[in-house]
Amino acid sequence: MRVIVIKIDEKTYEELVSKAKAEGLLTASEYVKVLILRELGKVKQAEAEAKAGVSGVDKLVQLLERKLLDRVNPFTSKVDELARRYGELVEKIEVLEERLKDLEEKVASQQARKPEKAVQSEKKEHRKSAIEILQEQKVIFERDIAPRLRDRESFFNKLQRLGAKIIEAKDERVVVEPAFWNEFTKKINDLNTQNEDEIRKVLDDIELRLFKKLKESALLIYNTTAKKWQLVL
Repeated sequence: MRVIVIKIDEKTYEELVSKAKAEGLLTASEYVKVLILRELGKVKQAEAEAKAGVSGVDKLVQLLERKLLDRVNPFTSKVDELARRYGELVEKIEVLEERLKDLEEKVASQQARKPEKAVQSEKKEHRKSAIEILQEQKVIFERDIAPRLRDRESFFNKLQRLGAKIIEAKDERVVVEPAFWNEFTKKINDLNTQNEDEIRKVLDDIELRLFKKLKESALLIYNTTAKKWQLVL
């Protein structure tokens, strides 16, 4: 095969390239070859060369498409994998949200019940029986509870039936828890002085108040001869 080299200006070359593309050829050289063959009357050979050029283009396009697909497919598979994982993640988040919602509802329900229990507990504390109150306070003075009692008679009668000591003192009644009364009387029997400072050393505050109330009511007197305090009940 002989090689012919020709020199042309840039504009002419661009025109040849444009014509070559219109014929379906890749290069200006192939187009020039086809033109020469046509000019020499070798039409069939020129057509064969043109077809070969077009076939070459098709093959090149196919090759490029195949290489492009080879490069794109791995990315496509990765995108599909990411989409699958994203879907799984969304499902897990939805499950966690449902569990969190259930947990919040349970916590809210428990918190709502707590105040109810507290109120019930307070009600129980306010509903202590008369004897329970006496056991806590040891001594109950009528003037202290009068404003809170609607039926004082029932209150004192009930305590008396339960074994409490009821004392009819001056201006009021006094209820004393039995065990406390026994300890109190023992201390009174051991007292041999009228000195209040000395008495304070023996009796605590509630005992001292009861002592004074009995003394004021003339239910407790001091025997100067025996030097003893005596209960007059």
